Amino acid sequence: MRLEHREKEISVKYTTVLPRYYVDELKTMVKKRIIPSVNQGIRSAVECFVLDHKQHMYEMEMKEAANDKAFMERTMETQEIFSISDAENEVAW
Repeated sequence: MRLEHREKEISVKYTTVLPRYYVDELKTMVKKRIIPSVNQGIRSAVECFVLDHKQHMYEMEMKEAANDKAFMERTMETQEIFSISDAENEVAW
């Protein structure tokens, strides 16, 4: 999974402080040609972090929505409508 529209986003310079150990590990990975640059390693790590947390937030929202009676009714109605449509398509194939 990738962040949507990532290539269209404008990059922003942002200064941060990282533990020396991680910077040294990233530099070692660059020397071994595992990653193209320290910057790319940091960007990839941030992207993974954001995607993981977005997934967690989505799961929490879905758990909350499961307790919403109106949401569940709409979801079940939609599922029923699509199950009819899916059954029609199976016969056609």
